[in-house]
Amino acid sequence: MEATPNGADLNFLLISARPPEPRLVHSRARTLPYTASFSMGMTWYHMVAAWLLAWVALVIVSQRSWAVSWLALGLMAAHIGDWAMKAAMNAMPRKNIDGNGKAVLITGCDSGFGRLLAISLDKLGFKVYAGCLQPDGTGATSLKLETSSKLTVVSLDVTKEDEVRAAYKFIEDDLGSLDLWAVVNNAGIAAFTEIEWCPIAEYRRVYEVNSLGPIRVTKTFLPLLRKSSGRIVLVASLAGRYTFPGFTAYSMSKHATVSFADGLRLEMQKWGITVHTVEPTLYRTPISQEGPIHRALDRFWEECPEDVRNSYGDEYMKDFKTTISAHLNRAKPSEKIKEVVDDMVDAVAGQDPKSRYVPSVVTQVRAKVLSALPDKVRDHLFLSSQPQTPPAYVAERKKKRLLMDPRPRPGVQGPQGARIKRMFSMPNWDKKDMTPSPKSETKFKF
Repeated sequence: MEATPNGADLNFLLISARPPEPRLVHSRARTLPYTASFSMGMTWYHMVAAWLLAWVALVIVSQRSWAVSWLALGLMAAHIGDWAMKAAMNAMPRKNIDGNGKAVLITGCDSGFGRLLAISLDKLGFKVYAGCLQPDGTGATSLKLETSSKLTVVSLDVTKEDEVRAAYKFIEDDLGSLDLWAVVNNAGIAAFTEIEWCPIAEYRRVYEVNSLGPIRVTKTFLPLLRKSSGRIVLVASLAGRYTFPGFTAYSMSKHATVSFADGLRLEMQKWGITVHTVEPTLYRTPISQEGPIHRALDRFWEECPEDVRNSYGDEYMKDFKTTISAHLNRAKPSEKIKEVVDDMVDAVAGQDPKSRYVPSVVTQVRAKVLSALPDKVRDHLFLSSQPQTPPAYVAERKKKRLLMDPRPRPGVQGPQGARIKRMFSMPNWDKKDMTPSPKSETKFKF
């Protein structure tokens, strides 16, 4: 199963996204500026005012009560201490356990993160079972050439119960005196499309691989992990923490994966099995190539009902594809993939593994900021990187009828006059003698 970039949630898109310039939608009569359908309206300064009032109130109260000051300092110290601890853990050198006598199963080793993790663990002395969707494909073949004879390619489609069971039987018989130390659920796929364009079958396909796949594999291999008190690693995504417009199918599946990992972590403590998630952003891996993504998007678009296509319009569709391309072009380069693989190695082989990994310090800070933002501000950031071309239906409704001066004008064809402008009517006390001034005394005779 091919591994995804596991971050099409694309955290980096949101922080680095700049509000795009308004685009112009031309009609016969007028030019309409169009921005994102979400508008902060009058809420942004309401939020600032509420924050300011709360801050002033706390300042006043803190001058009269020392408890408020200590509470505020304590909360601030908790956040700073948490960040400092994470920074120290990032800076500390990592130490690995001895891989000899231990085996690891990795799903999604045809390409991407899974393939690189298999190579790294093989070098550390682990017996690696590399689950591949195409065991005779180029990815699996090249993997065998780059690793030792201890690595074994296993045919594994995580959506098929019989293949997972067959893999379990093969590994159980092949282990011998070895222990199955870890299972890495890395296989995944992504879908880049809006909700109304995405077929139910595509939702089901993404959910089967990204959500039910890890559940199926984990439940099957738990008996072997229970014997070794080993580890379960799930490659999730920051899209499993935040839902991005245009990536709903992927975000839903990764939210489910994160929730499964959180529950599994608690339930496995009684067996001594630890659970770890790796949540990267978008990287340049084979699955983030622009061509296949655009072809899939074109297929979804063609399968849409005609009324849906007419409501959005071809111009909006083109803008959406341009937006997707811009997101993909901002993906982290392939040279940075090592930071994800290093975290995956530490989750499997580290002496003191974390429960949750977010590769790179910069991404960790961005994720922390995103989680602290109010919902409306976060929504505004998300929508600022979305298509700015209005859907055809919205653009049509925004057109207003023009009131033209019906009086004929010499030499003018078609609509005769200029557009009628509505002006405010106000009395002119100076020029209209027949209109009495309010300052003058007026006598009425009956």
